[in-house]
Amino acid sequence: MTLATGHALYDEAYAKARRDVTGNIVNGRLIAGETWPQIWTRDSSYALDLGTGLGVPDVGMRTLRTMATTDRLGEVWRQDPCRHFGAWPNLTDSIVGAVGAWATYLASGDEDFLRWSFEVTRNSLARAERDAFDVGSGLFRGCASFMESNSGYPLRFRYRGAAVGRTKALSTNLLYFRGYQLAARMAGLIGEDGSSFADRATALREAINRRLWAPARGLYAYYETEGGRQSRRMEGLGEALAVLWGVADASQAKEIFKNVSITGYGIPCLWPRYLAWRYYFNDANYYHNGMVWPFVQGYWAQAAASRGAVDVFDAELAKLAGSAQRSATFHEFYRPGNGQPDGSGRQLWSAAGYLSMIHHGLLGMSFDERHISFRPVVPARFGRIKLDGFAYRDMVLDVEVLGAGTEVASFSVDGQPQPDHTLPIRTSGRRMVTVVMAAA
Repeated sequence: MTLATGHALYDEAYAKARRDVTGNIVNGRLIAGETWPQIWTRDSSYALDLGTGLGVPDVGMRTLRTMATTDRLGEVWRQDPCRHFGAWPNLTDSIVGAVGAWATYLASGDEDFLRWSFEVTRNSLARAERDAFDVGSGLFRGCASFMESNSGYPLRFRYRGAAVGRTKALSTNLLYFRGYQLAARMAGLIGEDGSSFADRATALREAINRRLWAPARGLYAYYETEGGRQSRRMEGLGEALAVLWGVADASQAKEIFKNVSITGYGIPCLWPRYLAWRYYFNDANYYHNGMVWPFVQGYWAQAAASRGAVDVFDAELAKLAGSAQRSATFHEFYRPGNGQPDGSGRQLWSAAGYLSMIHHGLLGMSFDERHISFRPVVPARFGRIKLDGFAYRDMVLDVEVLGAGTEVASFSVDGQPQPDHTLPIRTSGRRMVTVVMAAA
């Protein structure tokens, strides 16, 4: 695949992201990065979701099948452990496997994989209801997704995984909301009744908004303490997923875009930073303390694009494209004060974050069981965008977007107008998609 935007900065970052993905395919599976040569449930699942299957659905399926472990309920998504806080049930974000599995199913169309993914997801939801659900709040307990180090929490939680596990984090609860939604959709596709999952998704959305929305600040709280108090900090991933997955309504999304903290190099993983961890130089003692993680940037940009917030999207896209210039590969995270690359190089989910900005944002592609839909979000600096060779299922797409803005004036496939701006998922062969924006 090749991208041509008329701006070398963006095109070179795209080529780099593609190379990084290829470099992280080892023995037919996805590893996390240059200095993280393992398979992680979290890293691979977020990367597959952001990267629309990363163009390698067979690799995605093989990777995800290694991410299941056995509980007395059956196979469940494996919980990634950590040195500071332990593993299940202190950490409970393993349901992220469902997010990666759904993106991989959509990219592959493999019904056997779908059935397997549904069983693992159903069992994983049941395990979490058994071990981590707090009836009083209606929320799931456990560490915030991927924030599993001392540096992501106040000093009183240092090495106290059980205490962290009694908090209720925004991002982890959003993953369970999404897990219920996807379980309902998977069930429908294989002929089972998914209504109970849909009902539980609705109840969890209501609990998140009741317990974690902070109207005075116009943001969601990072987490709720065991005693029911909201943290005064925000987490970048949680704010992004709340907007992207529709837990935040239109007025809440507008408040979030206005009030979220953005550094000079992009949205931080949390803010404000904890003073107790600012002067540690071992990465495990600072790398979650307000660092800029490109996969979080990818979700933030996608969230902005999903609501037509072109200025928010434009700013985050420019920041990550600029960060990509700072080293030969996409890094795990970047310092918020000076943009210094840090952590592992060639980080899979970081590269996927940039791919998401191009595929989901600039080109406006979204994927479901029936269609690929196109709703580009094009900042004014772009006049013509061309992506050649985008492979998805049995099709190869050459996509051209002309003009700028968020409103589509015309949409055609192989020169034939398509008023609904979609392409059936069962399309095959090489196709030319042309999108003309109203501001052309």
